[in-house]
Amino acid sequence: MSNTIPPFIPDELLQRITQGAAQRDAKRDQPFGLIQEMKTSGFGRQRLTRAFGGEGITLADTFSAALVVAEADPNLAHIWRNHHVVLERLLNTPSQHPLVKKLRARVLAGDLIGQANTELNHSQIGGNTPFFSKLVRKGTEYVLNGKKFYSTGALYSDWIYAPVSLEDDSRVVVILPKDRKGLHTIDDWMGMGQRLTGSGTTIFDNVNVEPDDILFATDIPEQYGPFGSTIAQLYLTSIVAGIVSALARDAAELLGKRKRNFYYAPHPAGAQDPLLLAALGEQQADAFAVRAIVLAAASVADHAHAALIAEDAQAGQLLQAAAAAAAKAKITVDRIAQHTASSLFDIAGASATLAHHNLDRHWRNIRTLSSHNPASHKAYALGNLRVNGVSLPAQGFF
Repeated sequence: MSNTIPPFIPDELLQRITQGAAQRDAKRDQPFGLIQEMKTSGFGRQRLTRAFGGEGITLADTFSAALVVAEADPNLAHIWRNHHVVLERLLNTPSQHPLVKKLRARVLAGDLIGQANTELNHSQIGGNTPFFSKLVRKGTEYVLNGKKFYSTGALYSDWIYAPVSLEDDSRVVVILPKDRKGLHTIDDWMGMGQRLTGSGTTIFDNVNVEPDDILFATDIPEQYGPFGSTIAQLYLTSIVAGIVSALARDAAELLGKRKRNFYYAPHPAGAQDPLLLAALGEQQADAFAVRAIVLAAASVADHAHAALIAEDAQAGQLLQAAAAAAAKAKITVDRIAQHTASSLFDIAGASATLAHHNLDRHWRNIRTLSSHNPASHKAYALGNLRVNGVSLPAQGFF
């Protein structure tokens, strides 16, 4: 895919990301150098609003950029996901909290923000249950102990955003430099897909936390939290859409090289077989459709964000509309993507299953990304809203 979103990312860098993607996945070769080049290119500051010194690109352009990177390598796009969530939840808000202002400056300087959120020993995913990771007061400062998982991007980041609990079980957010003593990111993510995202464990071992490192509930503008969660969901869907584009790209390349065909096929050359060409055309249509779906949902999110900034009385309704659009996009794009990943092998033939091609990574990555949140629960919530007027969930993951 051509690089059409200024300032975006240098074409030469995008080409290198694309060319090495299959090999990096096969060898589990973490892309530290490429992430550093993306930082230097200004990728992480594009969405920061112009009022705070960023490029101020729209959410539609942000997700289009994520899709382009995901087509090249979905691992690299995914590494930046939580950075963009923090942008919407904190940095693109009216907040003038000293920690927020400091982070804006660091993003402008090229820093990457990762997250350490989920705890595997929780019986419930999301919601407002207390965290086991505890922040305990010690004199004028605090000490943090705990363990997180699914820390996507943290391995490559400069800062860690982590929701934790105080001794009274109330929730706060700490944002710490990754080199803080006692903070450890471990590359123990062993998922079948998105292997290079560093989505493993973060450990807080007697980490000293200063009061200036903490955001209390009152420090985070109220409606921006749920909006950040919607952005998180749509960002995942944009990555899946990017993989569909990669599938269409790879299918075209493989079919163009396919000389052999079955003796009973309509044409002896695979590249001239009308059935295979039609299947390729379907993949091209799939890639077009999923991109259009993501951008349509992003446009709804742009309207919601504008209402938030303007403190519009309709902001709440627009936030629900954005969450609904993101859910609809996920349900549809996930379904299309899994079919497209399978049909690649119908087009390319049995030789495409050879391990050295590593084409199965597309399906593995799609299935891993789409498993973040179940489409069935999203569909139920949409139906319940439409028929019974029950509001969509607003405590994360929607």
